[in-house]
Amino acid sequence: MIASYVQLALSMAFVGINISVGKAIVEHVPVFLFSEFRFILAVIILLPLLSMRGEWKSSWRKEEGKTLFWQSFFGVFLFSICMLYGVQWTTATSAGIITSTVPACIALFSFLLLKEKIRSHQLVSILFSVVGIGFITFTGGAASVGWGAMFGNLLVFLAVISEALFTIFAKRLSESVTPFQMTAAINVISLILFLPFAIADLIKTDLTAVPFQIWLLMIYYAVTASVLSFVLWYRGVAKVAASTAGLFTGFMPVSAALVSVLFLGEQFTWAHGMGMLFVLGAVVAGTRSVEDQKVRVER
Repeated sequence: MIASYVQLALSMAFVGINISVGKAIVEHVPVFLFSEFRFILAVIILLPLLSMRGEWKSSWRKEEGKTLFWQSFFGVFLFSICMLYGVQWTTATSAGIITSTVPACIALFSFLLLKEKIRSHQLVSILFSVVGIGFITFTGGAASVGWGAMFGNLLVFLAVISEALFTIFAKRLSESVTPFQMTAAINVISLILFLPFAIADLIKTDLTAVPFQIWLLMIYYAVTASVLSFVLWYRGVAKVAASTAGLFTGFMPVSAALVSVLFLGEQFTWAHGMGMLFVLGAVVAGTRSVEDQKVRVER
């Protein structure tokens, strides 16, 4: 179980780091073109790995195919568009505030779609997570104002809903599809979804003007966002309840804040420290309760 928790935490940490990375990339490369590059590179990496691991699947059951499509549509296509366009309109701090609602959204969808019960310790953990990330992000009036920022915040919130649905669909497939199979399928479907929009972006983009370091960032983003974070999340979510997995989305804005402090030169405040303590407390409370329940059942 501990290994699953580490996998979930690392997956969300990569996503959080990539919020800042993606913001830097889309200043030079259009959203759809950048996304297509990411999926092409991921597919080039994943398909040979899938074959070498002996996990190549020539056909899918109709229900599996439908679930994979909707997982790609919500969790990758809409998430990428809403998040990458959203951070162009709003600040990284505001995006962090909004991503703090992911655990609550996952718990709600788990209750509505997977019929998982929301227990008191989960409610406490979700509350701790939201309060903690609020400490991190509400620092000195960092939230932006204005219609443009409101539009950006709305897009980021739509990305949050997409991320929650992504976890629900992943949970549904976890018993019949391996993490590598799911990751490869999601990237292939996403590549197809983005392709027509990417071609339109390519026609009007001068790729020779893209700085070398941005190309390196795109490679990093592709490997971490399209391969590592997917595989880690699928492996972790297969062994825990979806609502428990949702607690680990708290690492998303925490890692985003750390990147801002360490690499973008933003000030580390007492609120950041308090926020991280609350988020870690939320994860400990949620996972400890799960372990306690497991011990009682085994007895």
